[in-house]
Amino acid sequence: MRKTALLAGVSIVALALTGCSASSSGGAADDGDKTYKLVLGHAGSTTDPRQWASEQFADRIEEATDGRVTVEVHSDSTLGTWEEMIDGLQIGSVDIVIESMLAVEAYTDVASIETTPFLYDSNEQFFEVWEGDLGKEIKTAVTDASGYALLGNMFRGSRELNTKEPVTTLDELQGLTIRTPSAQTMIDTWNALGARAEALAFNEVYSALESGVLDGQENPLDAILFNSIHEVAPNITETDHMYANYHFIMWDDALQGYPEDIRKAIEDVAAEVGQEYTKNTVTNLEDYRTQLEDGGATFHQLKDREKWVKATQPVIDSLPAQVQDWVKQIRSM
Repeated sequence: MRKTALLAGVSIVALALTGCSASSSGGAADDGDKTYKLVLGHAGSTTDPRQWASEQFADRIEEATDGRVTVEVHSDSTLGTWEEMIDGLQIGSVDIVIESMLAVEAYTDVASIETTPFLYDSNEQFFEVWEGDLGKEIKTAVTDASGYALLGNMFRGSRELNTKEPVTTLDELQGLTIRTPSAQTMIDTWNALGARAEALAFNEVYSALESGVLDGQENPLDAILFNSIHEVAPNITETDHMYANYHFIMWDDALQGYPEDIRKAIEDVAAEVGQEYTKNTVTNLEDYRTQLEDGGATFHQLKDREKWVKATQPVIDSLPAQVQDWVKQIRSM
């Protein structure tokens, strides 16, 4: 089900930003001289890999369209939180947002396939899904249900638990306040594990950990490293509880409104950058770990992983039938 009514506060923020965007839609297919400026936003810092992806996309789309499309990049949540930017795609205050599929779970519960806990056993299994027919089926279903187009697959790695004090068993997690994104399945997962899930904007996480408001958070290694979270939460438990891609997310009606050659160039460049981003992630994961350890982080293994998996099964059982069908297909791979 699409959620098209925006919160009043978000609308005000987004409308205030509309002047930043010069995107055009509905252009005629033969309007070969028309130019387009796309506004791209993300919540990462300028050292975050999303900035690399943004700059690569901007350079390559301009080249692919002979200068007809240019991209204005905004990092560090300067266009608002990722939730506000995702809402802004609907009214054109932002044209592209780099985020995970979890960003559209508020608009369709079929997007919860990404946030389903303990679904994958390896990177290879994840790639088999998202580079294959099942991944295409899932993305199409999410677009049809939410109105958001998910372009390219930028592998982030698995999400890990990142805490102030070591956590190696489910008992040690009990009662800890853990920051999660606002995706309901993730909130439900950490509550089911016995923690107290706290949905908080990512740009507030460092200070909340430093002040003791939070006991931990969860994210892939790149987010922990490039946002210096390990400085205030030096313990990283290799839970591998979720695997995810970033995508170049657009409002599908706007995407389909571009001339065919422009739309195809956007899709092709997003896919190309996504493939390179994934290769970079796979190559750099060990280096991320080394940098984190050099910066004072300590890695821990779960001693009772089966208890974590069992505790979260009720979350999976509560998901939509379509998502549960996809879960069965993925787990059979």
